[in-house]
Amino acid sequence: MVRGKISIALMCSSKFYIILIIALSTFLCPRVEAADELRKRDYTKFSYYAIEVLNDSLASPKEIATLLNVTYEGPIGELANHHLFSFPKVKTILSENKRNKRSLDTIQLDENTDRIIRRWKDLKQKRSLGKRIFNKRSFQTIDNIISVEKQKLRRRLHKRIPAPPQIPSPKPDNTNIQKTVDFDNLAFSLGISDPGFKYQWHLFNTVQRGNDINVTGVTGKNVVVALVDDGLDMDSEDLKDNYFAEGSYDFNDHNPIPKPKLSDDQHGTRCAGEVAALRNDVCGVGVAWDAKVSGVRILSAEISDADEAEALNYQYHKNHIYSCSWGPPDDGQSVEAPHGLILKAMINGIENGRSGKGSLFVFASGNGGANDDNCNFDGYTNSIYTITVGAVDRNGGHPFYSEKCSALLVTTYSSGGGSYIYTTDVGQRLCASTHGGTSAAAPIAAGIFALVLEVRPDLTWRDVQYLALTSAVPFDLGDEEWSMTAAGRYFSHKFGYGKIDAYKIVRNARTFKNLEPQTSIETEIIKIDQRIPMDDEGVLSSIEIFQSQLDSTNFSRLEHVTVTLNIDHTRRGDIEVDLISPKLIRSKLAPPRIYDTHRAGLENWTFMSVKHWDESPIGVWTLQVRDRSNPDNWGVFIDWTIKFWGERKKEVVGIPPAKTASEESSITDSAVKVIPKSNLYYAIVGMGIALILAGLVYLGKKRFWDKNRKREGYEFAVLSDDDGRLGDDLIPLGGGKQFMTSREVFAAFGDSDEEEEDEKSQVLYDNIYMDAYKDNVLEKINEDEETVIQGESSGNGSTASVAKKHGDSNSNIYLI
Repeated sequence: MVRGKISIALMCSSKFYIILIIALSTFLCPRVEAADELRKRDYTKFSYYAIEVLNDSLASPKEIATLLNVTYEGPIGELANHHLFSFPKVKTILSENKRNKRSLDTIQLDENTDRIIRRWKDLKQKRSLGKRIFNKRSFQTIDNIISVEKQKLRRRLHKRIPAPPQIPSPKPDNTNIQKTVDFDNLAFSLGISDPGFKYQWHLFNTVQRGNDINVTGVTGKNVVVALVDDGLDMDSEDLKDNYFAEGSYDFNDHNPIPKPKLSDDQHGTRCAGEVAALRNDVCGVGVAWDAKVSGVRILSAEISDADEAEALNYQYHKNHIYSCSWGPPDDGQSVEAPHGLILKAMINGIENGRSGKGSLFVFASGNGGANDDNCNFDGYTNSIYTITVGAVDRNGGHPFYSEKCSALLVTTYSSGGGSYIYTTDVGQRLCASTHGGTSAAAPIAAGIFALVLEVRPDLTWRDVQYLALTSAVPFDLGDEEWSMTAAGRYFSHKFGYGKIDAYKIVRNARTFKNLEPQTSIETEIIKIDQRIPMDDEGVLSSIEIFQSQLDSTNFSRLEHVTVTLNIDHTRRGDIEVDLISPKLIRSKLAPPRIYDTHRAGLENWTFMSVKHWDESPIGVWTLQVRDRSNPDNWGVFIDWTIKFWGERKKEVVGIPPAKTASEESSITDSAVKVIPKSNLYYAIVGMGIALILAGLVYLGKKRFWDKNRKREGYEFAVLSDDDGRLGDDLIPLGGGKQFMTSREVFAAFGDSDEEEEDEKSQVLYDNIYMDAYKDNVLEKINEDEETVIQGESSGNGSTASVAKKHGDSNSNIYLI
């Protein structure tokens, strides 16, 4: 009778247990703040630490905060398993520092003296020695921390504002604008009455006919372009109705309103006007005047890696395109690349932005042309994940400031030839008539890509790159830089594949078939260790790619080629590096730079070329390293590796893709199964309900039947790092199961200060892209089903082969 009453009481109190479970789960799980609830940061009073934990970690941020005696600030943007913590700066100033006029912060920049990093290292050491000074939960927390990185404010990003002209430029003259009947008809047909439209020759050039973007009737509806810059004047009459507040944030002053505050905070507003200035009676119009623009302010003050990483992923499902008219100094002697949190954020944007289709990062090539600079020494512009845009003037000429390189995809119009870009300025009804540089070219390209996404929102980041190069229009073919590629296209290191034609790229986008997922092939490191002779030949090193290597990764079509190398040299600017393909197509990866006197050479630097797009990778590829400038300086070519990125062959339903060596070693006795999405959904829901019911039964049992029993302890599995696979230079790629090695980092972005990973480490990107043009029965079945690869098919007994280089079975093959 008593037991029956207890059972009834348990059933009646089931709501209480449900509420209790929800409350406990909310309390125990890490608090994830919404993007618009970022906490204000004060670097003058607090030190901030970025802490990365293992995937599926059992260590909550609260436990980490308690262990290290720090305050939890929240997740770092959209980066999974990355959290930010703070600790008050020490206010006491040592007498020694008073004498030397140095603050304690200067000393704390050393990781060996920083108390938080020192405490973490001490705990790791004690844990490794097995000292029993913690409970099991503390052991688990320590084991789940991958890295602790103190955030330091740096001002390394520079606006790519117009460079001073080589000769005085005439002021805008209305008499030079031939207001023809064609011009009036165009303005009338598009409903444009803006008084400055007649000055916007880049939209419609009535003087140099054809030297404009070739406007189209598409206007960029439902597309958001984020101007990552120095702020945006959302009160401007030309922008306020197109301002997207939800996608905006000020990472310099840490508030949700990226209002320009400094006297030179004009750059971002001018770029925004190029993209989406309204049709009204103020200034001119934007390329995509129905698109929305958001402001992400990062250029007006020093900024930490965590801030920049958050900025590049900010609201990345709602911000579709990131226009970035900035980068390292364009001084002809800098070699800088994103790394750490910033690099991870860019990869995260490519993998997960726009609901998995990938954020579009549009970067200005740089204004260092007069300084003999080259955009292949900028890790942002020479990345395969960015669209690098150069400049062309209204006469179709190459402006002296615009940097050239083998990573340059396309060009569009900007200042030069006595003209500038006319756009919106900061303030009420103010307009800018002297905007220019590659800073002005990138937003115009971003606006054109907004037109593309309006008609085809399903396009991936690689789709847009392919459309850009195939729709580009070569011009001034008498210039010696133009050459024919193996695929039959013209390419120039000055202009890329040509200037963007808005009408043509939108037209091509309407019928474009989405690319298959990405794959890649990387060779082993080729050791050279040879002094570079002072002659015209230099050091030549070759490697042959075979069909078997393509087959092992289902490699179908070549896109980007990256070369990562190490060269010691007493004067870095003397180094010349060329890549020669089997078809004898030459990419100038590194031209000499007269102002680069750096004495450390190139360390794990990655160069990138788009010149070999659609060329067959089969055959002998040769790297030529030369030194022909200064006999008093010398260098040694140490090693290099080459990586081919491209499109995977279309897979047949029910047949798994080729596995990498790491997959072969970790998955055995497996089979391929096809699970309908609907059944998977109900299975997950059913499992969730079952877990809740199990929790209720367990709590009831403990409460009524096992009250007097001694509570048993719990043993948690602790992830081990004994085999070295979870080193500090591993980068999580999402999905909770793979990591990117340092070699992958170098292949994608360039320089890194991290140590190299084991050459056998491999990576798999799970990129599944929409294909809106499936036209047969098997493809329709594939739309309704999700193939879950659990291992090697026992039906056909096939195994993935490992590609060979010169007969060596240890070649690294990366499937992406």
